[in-house]
Amino acid sequence: MSAAEGRPRCRWGGGGGGQAVLRARAEAAGYRRLLRARAAEVEALRGAVGALHRQLEGLRDRRSGELAKYQERVAELEREIGAAEAEMARCLREYPALLRLRMALEAEIAAYREMLESEELRLGGLAPP
Repeated sequence: MSAAEGRPRCRWGGGGGGQAVLRARAEAAGYRRLLRARAAEVEALRGAVGALHRQLEGLRDRRSGELAKYQERVAELEREIGAAEAEMARCLREYPALLRLRMALEAEIAAYREMLESEELRLGGLAPP
């Protein structure tokens, strides 16, 4: 065997060492360009992720503010419902007394009406024709 046959073969080509080195350098340069492009993409994506995180925090803050506002409104409405229920209970307690008073007044009015009618009949019988 000759010395060339005993040497391991380069993957970029045959026995031409100069061309193989040039091809290897070109391939390495291509990989470096690809690596720089991927690094730029990664940085752009990191920036986009950061922007999305900031946007998400803003949305969370806004949602928290709205949630607090809605919870306060619910509490206010619950207080109003409680006040309305208390007022309704008071009215229901007063209603029977008012109903009894009304019935007593109606009976008194009926008695006065009856007295007036009887007085009119008595005076009407005495009046000259």
